[in-house]
Amino acid sequence: MYVRWQSRERNRPQYGPWQGPDIHWSAIIVENMRIDGKPRQLHVAYLAGFTESAINHEAQRCYLWDHISERLDQLANQMTTATRERIEAAVANKVPRPTVAQYKAVARRNARMLGWKYLSKQQQAALADEAERWQKQRGVSLSKLRATVAQLRH
Repeated sequence: MYVRWQSRERNRPQYGPWQGPDIHWSAIIVENMRIDGKPRQLHVAYLAGFTESAINHEAQRCYLWDHISERLDQLANQMTTATRERIEAAVANKVPRPTVAQYKAVARRNARMLGWKYLSKQQQAALADEAERWQKQRGVSLSKLRATVAQLRH
């Protein structure tokens, strides 16, 4: 299995000021097979889609990697750990993976703007050490938070 990239041009950028056309990239997981002696690509799954203007924004990169991780978790029964690592590396060549510090900064900003209950499970887990502070600000029960963090760790 590997990632096949497809691109198409958009007339306008998805994010940011107008600076000409934008490119939309689709990451598709495919597997090579031979059918009637001829090589064919078998579509396994659609992994993610993003624009070049979107990956310039830290929050969009975090959201994209959350989505990619979730999708690869769903496909865990169809691929080995080595294959998953190879796919993640192929995507990371095109979309840099955010650092832990960048991810926490985005999660904090989202918690401040939207509130704890609107964070993704991955963002809640990233801010687990600061959970009580955010929970008190918006009134989310601590037991619910601990259950979510425990579920993500297993």
